[in-house]
Amino acid sequence: MKSYQLSQIHIETARNSTDDFNLFHDKNRWNWIVDNPFEGPIALGFQLGCFIETQFQHRQTELNIDEDTKRLPFSIFEFTFAGVVNPGDTLSLDIKATKKSQSNDGELHSNRLLLKANDKAVILGFKRESEYNPIQLPDNFPEDVDWGMRADRTFDQASQCFLKRKYMIVGNAKNFLTSAFGEQSEYIDEFADKVRFPQMYPMSLLSSALLERAQAIGHDLIKDPMIYSSHKLCIDKRQLESLRSNDVLNIVVTPEVAMSGNGAKVSHICVGYLKGNVPLFMAQIVLLPLSAMLSK
Repeated sequence: MKSYQLSQIHIETARNSTDDFNLFHDKNRWNWIVDNPFEGPIALGFQLGCFIETQFQHRQTELNIDEDTKRLPFSIFEFTFAGVVNPGDTLSLDIKATKKSQSNDGELHSNRLLLKANDKAVILGFKRESEYNPIQLPDNFPEDVDWGMRADRTFDQASQCFLKRKYMIVGNAKNFLTSAFGEQSEYIDEFADKVRFPQMYPMSLLSSALLERAQAIGHDLIKDPMIYSSHKLCIDKRQLESLRSNDVLNIVVTPEVAMSGNGAKVSHICVGYLKGNVPLFMAQIVLLPLSAMLSK
Protein backbone atom coordinates (compact mmCIF):
# COMPACT_ATOMS: atom_id res chain seq x y z
CA MET A 1 0.00 0.00 0.00
CA LYS A 2 1.40 3.38 -1.00
CA SER A 3 1.91 6.03 1.69
CA TYR A 4 2.10 9.82 1.42
CA GLN A 5 3.93 12.31 3.62
CA LEU A 6 1.98 15.47 4.39
CA SER A 7 3.87 18.78 4.54
CA GLN A 8 2.96 22.27 5.71
CA ILE A 9 2.70 23.42 2.09
CA HIS A 10 -0.09 20.86 1.57
CA ILE A 11 -1.96 22.44 4.49
CA GLU A 12 -1.32 25.96 3.19
CA THR A 13 -2.61 25.00 -0.25
CA ALA A 14 -5.78 23.47 1.20
CA ARG A 15 -6.42 26.54 3.39
CA ASN A 16 -5.94 28.99 0.56
CA SER A 17 -8.10 27.07 -1.92
CA THR A 18 -11.06 26.80 0.49
CA ASP A 19 -10.81 30.11 2.41
CA ASP A 20 -10.52 28.15 5.65
CA PHE A 21 -9.07 30.59 8.20
CA ASN A 22 -9.30 28.28 11.23
CA LEU A 23 -6.27 28.86 13.46
CA PHE A 24 -5.80 25.11 13.94
CA HIS A 25 -4.22 25.06 10.46
CA ASP A 26 -2.19 28.28 10.73
CA LYS A 27 1.57 27.69 10.93
CA ASN A 28 2.14 31.03 12.69
CA ARG A 29 -0.90 31.33 14.93
CA TRP A 30 -1.92 27.80 15.97
CA ASN A 31 -0.64 28.58 19.47
CA TRP A 32 -3.12 31.46 19.82
CA ILE A 33 -5.73 28.79 20.57
CA VAL A 34 -6.19 28.44 24.30
CA ASP A 35 -4.92 25.03 25.55
CA ASN A 36 -4.30 23.76 22.01
CA PRO A 37 -3.11 20.15 22.53
CA PHE A 38 -1.99 19.51 18.95
CA GLU A 39 1.48 21.10 19.25
CA GLY A 40 1.44 22.64 15.80
CA PRO A 41 -0.75 23.14 12.73
CA ILE A 42 -2.96 20.23 11.62
CA ALA A 43 -4.44 19.13 8.30
CA LEU A 44 -7.97 20.18 7.31
CA GLY A 45 -10.76 17.64 7.72
CA PHE A 46 -12.02 18.14 4.17
CA GLN A 47 -8.45 17.94 2.85
CA LEU A 48 -8.22 14.46 4.35
CA GLY A 49 -11.63 13.74 2.85
CA CYS A 50 -10.28 14.64 -0.59
CA PHE A 51 -7.33 12.31 -0.02
CA ILE A 52 -9.82 9.53 0.73
CA GLU A 53 -11.89 10.38 -2.35
CA THR A 54 -8.97 10.41 -4.79
CA GLN A 55 -7.39 7.27 -3.32
CA PHE A 56 -10.74 5.51 -3.58
CA GLN A 57 -10.95 6.59 -7.23
CA HIS A 58 -7.51 5.13 -7.98
CA ARG A 59 -8.30 1.80 -6.34
CA GLN A 60 -11.65 1.02 -7.97
CA THR A 61 -10.21 -1.82 -10.03
CA GLU A 62 -8.55 -3.35 -6.97
CA LEU A 63 -11.85 -3.06 -5.07
CA ASN A 64 -13.87 -4.52 -7.98
CA ILE A 65 -16.13 -1.46 -8.17
CA ASP A 66 -18.56 -2.36 -10.96
CA GLU A 67 -20.70 -0.28 -13.30
CA ASP A 68 -23.75 -1.12 -11.21
CA THR A 69 -22.17 0.81 -8.33
CA LYS A 70 -21.03 3.73 -10.48
CA ARG A 71 -24.55 4.34 -11.83
CA LEU A 72 -25.99 5.15 -8.40
CA PRO A 73 -26.65 8.92 -8.24
CA PHE A 74 -25.51 9.82 -4.72
CA SER A 75 -22.02 9.65 -3.26
CA ILE A 76 -21.84 9.53 0.54
CA PHE A 77 -18.93 9.97 2.94
CA GLU A 78 -19.32 9.12 6.63
CA PHE A 79 -16.34 10.09 8.79
CA THR A 80 -15.67 9.83 12.51
CA PHE A 81 -12.57 11.78 13.50
CA ALA A 82 -10.25 9.90 15.85
CA GLY A 83 -7.03 11.90 15.55
CA VAL A 84 -5.18 14.64 13.69
CA VAL A 85 -2.48 14.85 11.01
CA ASN A 86 0.54 17.07 11.51
CA PRO A 87 3.15 18.15 8.94
CA GLY A 88 5.60 15.30 8.47
CA ASP A 89 3.03 12.58 9.18
CA THR A 90 2.66 9.71 6.72
CA LEU A 91 -0.85 8.90 5.46
CA SER A 92 -2.18 5.50 4.45
CA LEU A 93 -5.70 4.31 3.71
CA ASP A 94 -7.27 0.89 4.29
CA ILE A 95 -10.42 0.15 2.28
CA LYS A 96 -12.55 -2.97 2.72
CA ALA A 97 -14.40 -4.78 -0.05
CA THR A 98 -17.77 -3.47 -1.22
CA LYS A 99 -20.93 -4.66 0.50
CA LYS A 100 -24.29 -4.23 -1.19
CA SER A 101 -27.62 -3.81 0.57
CA GLN A 102 -31.23 -3.03 -0.30
CA SER A 103 -33.85 -1.16 1.74
CA ASN A 104 -37.23 0.41 1.12
CA ASP A 105 -35.38 3.61 0.16
CA GLY A 106 -33.22 1.92 -2.46
CA GLU A 107 -29.84 0.37 -3.17
CA LEU A 108 -26.69 1.08 -1.13
CA HIS A 109 -23.10 -0.02 -1.86
CA SER A 110 -20.63 0.53 1.01
CA ASN A 111 -16.90 0.34 1.64
CA ARG A 112 -15.56 0.59 5.17
CA LEU A 113 -12.41 2.71 5.43
CA LEU A 114 -9.68 3.61 7.89
CA LEU A 115 -7.31 6.54 7.36
CA LYS A 116 -4.11 6.34 9.38
CA ALA A 117 -1.29 8.79 10.08
CA ASN A 118 1.94 7.13 11.17
CA ASP A 119 -0.11 3.92 11.57
CA LYS A 120 -2.53 5.54 14.04
CA ALA A 121 -6.23 5.93 13.29
CA VAL A 122 -7.31 9.39 12.16
CA ILE A 123 -10.64 8.81 10.36
CA LEU A 124 -12.94 5.79 10.56
CA GLY A 125 -15.98 5.52 8.36
CA PHE A 126 -17.55 4.58 5.07
CA LYS A 127 -17.58 5.59 1.42
CA ARG A 128 -20.97 4.74 -0.04
CA GLU A 129 -22.75 4.91 -3.38
CA SER A 130 -26.50 5.20 -2.99
CA GLU A 131 -29.79 5.34 -4.84
CA TYR A 132 -31.10 7.83 -2.26
CA ASN A 133 -29.97 10.74 -0.07
CA PRO A 134 -30.04 9.60 3.59
CA ILE A 135 -29.75 13.09 5.14
CA GLN A 136 -33.01 14.68 6.25
CA LEU A 137 -33.69 18.41 6.52
CA PRO A 138 -35.09 19.59 9.88
CA ASP A 139 -38.83 20.24 9.97
CA ASN A 140 -38.35 24.01 10.27
CA PHE A 141 -35.97 24.33 7.32
CA PRO A 142 -37.25 27.08 4.98
CA GLU A 143 -38.42 25.62 1.66
CA ASP A 144 -39.62 28.77 -0.08
CA VAL A 145 -36.48 30.94 0.09
CA ASP A 146 -34.68 31.89 -3.12
CA TRP A 147 -31.18 31.86 -1.67
CA GLY A 148 -29.72 33.34 -4.83
CA MET A 149 -31.62 36.56 -4.13
CA ARG A 150 -30.40 36.88 -0.53
CA ALA A 151 -27.31 38.87 0.44
CA ASP A 152 -24.13 36.97 1.24
CA ARG A 153 -23.36 36.33 4.94
CA THR A 154 -26.87 36.99 6.16
CA PHE A 155 -29.41 35.14 8.30
CA ASP A 156 -32.91 34.15 7.34
CA GLN A 157 -34.89 35.81 10.12
CA ALA A 158 -37.58 33.15 10.41
CA SER A 159 -35.30 30.10 10.62
CA GLN A 160 -31.97 31.71 11.58
CA CYS A 161 -30.28 29.77 8.79
CA PHE A 162 -27.01 31.39 7.66
CA LEU A 163 -26.14 31.93 4.00
CA LYS A 164 -22.61 31.90 2.64
CA ARG A 165 -22.13 32.43 -1.09
CA LYS A 166 -19.15 30.85 -2.82
CA TYR A 167 -18.07 30.41 -6.43
CA MET A 168 -16.69 27.32 -8.13
CA ILE A 169 -13.17 28.34 -9.18
CA VAL A 170 -11.21 25.87 -11.31
CA GLY A 171 -7.82 27.09 -10.03
CA ASN A 172 -8.89 26.59 -6.42
CA ALA A 173 -10.12 23.08 -7.19
CA LYS A 174 -6.75 22.24 -8.77
CA ASN A 175 -4.90 23.46 -5.70
CA PHE A 176 -7.27 21.58 -3.40
CA LEU A 177 -6.53 18.36 -5.30
CA THR A 178 -2.79 19.04 -5.03
CA SER A 179 -3.13 19.52 -1.26
CA ALA A 180 -4.53 15.97 -1.04
CA PHE A 181 -2.04 14.28 -3.40
CA GLY A 182 -4.66 14.20 -6.18
CA GLU A 183 -3.72 14.41 -9.86
CA GLN A 184 -5.47 17.51 -11.17
CA SER A 185 -5.39 16.45 -14.84
CA GLU A 186 -7.67 13.51 -13.99
CA TYR A 187 -10.35 16.05 -13.12
CA ILE A 188 -9.53 19.26 -14.96
CA ASP A 189 -7.68 19.43 -18.28
CA GLU A 190 -7.98 22.51 -20.48
CA PHE A 191 -6.42 20.73 -23.48
CA ALA A 192 -9.15 18.09 -23.31
CA ASP A 193 -11.87 20.66 -22.48
CA LYS A 194 -12.54 18.70 -19.29
CA VAL A 195 -13.85 20.19 -16.05
CA ARG A 196 -14.90 17.68 -13.41
CA PHE A 197 -14.75 19.03 -9.90
CA PRO A 198 -13.80 16.49 -7.21
CA GLN A 199 -16.75 15.65 -4.99
CA MET A 200 -15.06 16.91 -1.87
CA TYR A 201 -14.21 20.37 -3.25
CA PRO A 202 -17.65 22.07 -3.14
CA MET A 203 -18.33 20.41 0.21
CA SER A 204 -14.99 21.67 1.57
CA LEU A 205 -16.31 25.22 1.29
CA LEU A 206 -18.54 24.36 4.26
CA SER A 207 -15.56 25.10 6.51
CA SER A 208 -15.48 28.78 5.64
CA ALA A 209 -19.29 28.96 5.89
CA LEU A 210 -19.20 27.52 9.42
CA LEU A 211 -16.35 29.82 10.46
CA GLU A 212 -18.08 32.92 9.09
CA ARG A 213 -21.32 31.95 10.80
CA ALA A 214 -19.42 31.56 14.09
CA GLN A 215 -17.95 35.04 13.69
CA ALA A 216 -21.35 36.49 12.80
CA ILE A 217 -22.89 35.24 16.07
CA GLY A 218 -19.90 36.42 18.13
CA HIS A 219 -18.36 33.00 18.85
CA ASP A 220 -14.75 33.32 20.09
CA LEU A 221 -12.67 31.06 17.83
CA ILE A 222 -9.54 31.57 19.97
CA LYS A 223 -10.87 30.98 23.49
CA ASP A 224 -13.61 28.51 22.60
CA PRO A 225 -12.69 26.71 19.34
CA MET A 226 -14.69 23.80 17.97
CA ILE A 227 -13.32 20.64 16.39
CA TYR A 228 -14.91 18.16 14.01
CA SER A 229 -16.40 15.09 15.62
CA SER A 230 -18.05 13.58 12.54
CA HIS A 231 -19.16 14.29 8.99
CA LYS A 232 -22.00 12.79 7.01
CA LEU A 233 -21.79 14.16 3.47
CA CYS A 234 -23.99 13.38 0.47
CA ILE A 235 -23.45 14.84 -3.00
CA ASP A 236 -25.59 14.44 -6.12
CA LYS A 237 -23.17 13.22 -8.79
CA ARG A 238 -25.55 14.25 -11.58
CA GLN A 239 -25.50 17.88 -10.48
CA LEU A 240 -21.74 17.76 -9.89
CA GLU A 241 -21.18 16.78 -13.53
CA SER A 242 -22.91 19.98 -14.65
CA LEU A 243 -20.69 22.31 -12.57
CA ARG A 244 -18.47 24.76 -14.41
CA SER A 245 -16.05 27.49 -13.42
CA ASN A 246 -17.66 30.52 -11.71
CA ASP A 247 -20.93 28.73 -11.00
CA VAL A 248 -22.56 30.07 -7.84
CA LEU A 249 -22.87 27.88 -4.76
CA ASN A 250 -25.20 29.09 -1.99
CA ILE A 251 -24.32 27.29 1.24
CA VAL A 252 -27.05 27.31 3.90
CA VAL A 253 -26.18 26.36 7.50
CA THR A 254 -28.89 25.65 10.07
CA PRO A 255 -28.59 26.78 13.70
CA GLU A 256 -26.72 24.34 15.91
CA VAL A 257 -28.69 21.62 17.65
CA ALA A 258 -27.40 19.82 20.75
CA MET A 259 -26.81 16.12 20.17
CA SER A 260 -28.84 14.10 22.65
CA GLY A 261 -26.72 11.80 24.79
CA ASN A 262 -23.45 13.23 23.42
CA GLY A 263 -22.46 15.81 26.02
CA ALA A 264 -21.35 19.05 24.40
CA LYS A 265 -21.58 17.95 20.77
CA VAL A 266 -23.69 20.06 18.41
CA SER A 267 -24.93 19.38 14.89
CA HIS A 268 -25.51 21.57 11.84
CA ILE A 269 -27.39 20.51 8.73
CA CYS A 270 -25.89 22.21 5.67
CA VAL A 271 -27.12 22.40 2.09
CA GLY A 272 -25.25 23.58 -0.98
CA TYR A 273 -27.60 25.02 -3.61
CA LEU A 274 -26.84 25.72 -7.25
CA LYS A 275 -28.68 28.27 -9.39
CA GLY A 276 -32.44 27.86 -9.14
CA ASN A 277 -32.26 26.36 -5.63
CA VAL A 278 -31.10 23.01 -7.00
CA PRO A 279 -29.39 21.04 -4.18
CA LEU A 280 -25.86 19.87 -4.98
CA PHE A 281 -25.05 18.42 -1.56
CA MET A 282 -26.36 17.98 1.95
CA ALA A 283 -24.28 17.46 5.07
CA GLN A 284 -24.54 16.84 8.77
CA ILE A 285 -21.53 18.33 10.55
CA VAL A 286 -21.07 17.41 14.22
CA LEU A 287 -18.77 19.68 16.25
CA LEU A 288 -17.28 19.38 19.73
CA PRO A 289 -15.80 22.20 21.82
CA LEU A 290 -12.07 21.69 22.29
CA SER A 291 -12.60 22.28 26.02
CA ALA A 292 -14.99 19.30 26.16
CA MET A 293 -12.44 17.04 24.48
CA LEU A 294 -9.72 18.15 26.91
CA SER A 295 -11.91 17.51 29.93
CA LYS A 296 -12.32 13.82 29.06
